[in-house]
Amino acid sequence: MRLNFFFLAALFFMTACASKFAATEGPPSGTWVGDYGPDAERREQVRLDLSWEDSKLRGVLRAAFRDLPISKISFKAETGAITMEFDAQGNNGQTVHYVIDGTVKGDVMTGTWSHDGQRGDFRLTKR
Repeated sequence: MRLNFFFLAALFFMTACASKFAATEGPPSGTWVGDYGPDAERREQVRLDLSWEDSKLRGVLRAAFRDLPISKISFKAETGAITMEFDAQGNNGQTVHYVIDGTVKGDVMTGTWSHDGQRGDFRLTKR
């Protein structure tokens, strides 16, 4: 009885560790929702759709009424580090280049964004 309990507990522990490991190590494809902004008071809702196409990770950022294709995405499964870049049109018609650096841990993606000397943070949760 005691031996069975030990094996059952060990199996449960290994399963729990394996599922967390796989969630962090796997590609971050899917739908992510959350917010971003320059500070805690000024936040905007955002949705990020990531998918594998032709063995490459691709994505579209959906903010307000804009769909912004991600031009560059890099994901390191060993560390969970993700970087993304995309261009958006500014208020005066100029091109604004965004750089995003983040980390994926399970179903949560957090990090920072920057463009033209402005910076902020973001937090997304996988749906």
